[in-house]
Amino acid sequence: MNRRERVWKALNHQVPDRVPLDFGSRISGLALASYENLKKRFGIEIPTQVLDKRTGLALVDESILDRFDIDTRYIYLKPSRSWNPMIRPMEDTFVDEWGATLKRPKDGFYYDHVEYPIKEPTKEAIQKHHWPNPDDPTRLEGLKEEARAFYEKGYALGTVIKGVFETTCILRGFEQVLSDIALNQDFYHALADKTADVLSRMVEHLLSEVGSYLQFVCVTCDLATQLNLMISPDHYKIFVKPYEKRIFEVVKRKSRAKVAQHSCGAVFRLIPELIDSGIQILNPIQTSAKGMDTKLLKREYGQDLCFWGGIDVQKILPCGTPGEVEREVKRVIDDLAAGGGVLLGPSHDIQAFTPVENIVALFQSAVKYGLYPHM
Repeated sequence: MNRRERVWKALNHQVPDRVPLDFGSRISGLALASYENLKKRFGIEIPTQVLDKRTGLALVDESILDRFDIDTRYIYLKPSRSWNPMIRPMEDTFVDEWGATLKRPKDGFYYDHVEYPIKEPTKEAIQKHHWPNPDDPTRLEGLKEEARAFYEKGYALGTVIKGVFETTCILRGFEQVLSDIALNQDFYHALADKTADVLSRMVEHLLSEVGSYLQFVCVTCDLATQLNLMISPDHYKIFVKPYEKRIFEVVKRKSRAKVAQHSCGAVFRLIPELIDSGIQILNPIQTSAKGMDTKLLKREYGQDLCFWGGIDVQKILPCGTPGEVEREVKRVIDDLAAGGGVLLGPSHDIQAFTPVENIVALFQSAVKYGLYPHM
């Protein structure tokens, strides 16, 4: 079977020939410093391209993706051509499309949000804000051709988009959003409603253009810390779920693609609500977070969810040995892969200073232990 068929079978809880592999997206990517080391290892001399400036990710070359037997490829909505990032090299800042200012600390790897555009909790402030134009056709330029090319080569194709809760935090700041939910609920609902409208229209246009080529659409919405939820299940049902669900419903109406939710952290207690909201795939399976036990996840939710990610980027990959990486890959496959339902990869972006030998061990071990006849 080709790579797309392999992924599609797994996402439909069927058994493919081997566990499908994912790497190289904005949520399963590779830090620029580690990418340079990987290029040296393989003697690749082409210039490095940046996939995501904010998180410092490289665009991983096709030769590396093929060497690692990666089954997935990605396309993304483009920023509007009218967007002016207002880059200030001396301060190392820029402004994103939502109007938030980001800054990279000295010698840092990422840009942090440091200024938020909607400062007052009023509906007038929402109306006056300069919102991204979701109907701008420049966001779609070249996407159909790019998607068709990947599809014709037999790859499984995905995309990653921002969720509503994450975007309200970009507009107001994380701490302020939590305060709004507690103290200014009418305002928060108005902000989330407008944000959901803009994002849903973006997704609708994207899927009208390339929906027939996509196998999964991932909506990013971090809901937990390392130890616990950032928002209670009751508040999730009121303040997050209705707005994220609007995006999920567009995906299901406009395509056959599976709906994935990206949330780092200890989300185990929230999984029933996530399933009820319409998600079919959970990413990134942060096994180092409290309660994110792979055996328990499979036993409790393996009938309803596919699991995407799973190989720890906090301790095992950056600090372990190749042998420890191999054992972890085998453990995760043993726990999650029976009967399909897993798309294996790093549990988020692989960080700077991760040893090249461990990155290689991840994917070599995944192929070694991922063949289904032995399960």
